[in-house]
Amino acid sequence: MDVSELVARFAPAAADEYPHKAAMAVMQELKNDLDGVLEATSYLTGSGGNALQAFYRAPNLSLLKVRFPDGRRTPPHNHGSWAAILVLSGSEKNTVYKRNDDSSLTYERSVELSRGDVIYMAADAVHVAECTSDEPAIGLHVYGGNVLGVEREMWDPDTLEGQPLDWSKYEDLAQRATAADKAPLT
Repeated sequence: MDVSELVARFAPAAADEYPHKAAMAVMQELKNDLDGVLEATSYLTGSGGNALQAFYRAPNLSLLKVRFPDGRRTPPHNHGSWAAILVLSGSEKNTVYKRNDDSSLTYERSVELSRGDVIYMAADAVHVAECTSDEPAIGLHVYGGNVLGVEREMWDPDTLEGQPLDWSKYEDLAQRATAADKAPLT
């Protein structure tokens, strides 16, 4: 398997009448070749969610290999579109929130994921992702839009003040989120 094959499998899904369902079907198929996906994306560098991890972006689809080292936690954030994550190695916890009309957050649930698990998040979902294993949590992330070009939001992990996602401020928020005892509101 190589990256072009991954793109070729997801591109028709993105054009489907129900792209999120079609993409989830591809994710379920890829569960049978986790090592192949890891090998195909092994050249991608970066950690914690950044542009270096994107290997395909289009107006209706983004594909990323995201790597979170042991203990890394994101600030609460959304993706500006539906999202699906397939865990390729390690394990991660996703704390999912509802974004209220006033931009405040309400805790909905926490989901523990390990190798081969898939999670789907609707376009209005907000979440915190954190590595819960000694080895890095590595995942194939699929989004229903250009995740680096759509309007997105992030929340301060201490105050839960919402703001437009700004990559120049993201790392500070991620470091504070990682230093906290737990994800906000849990």
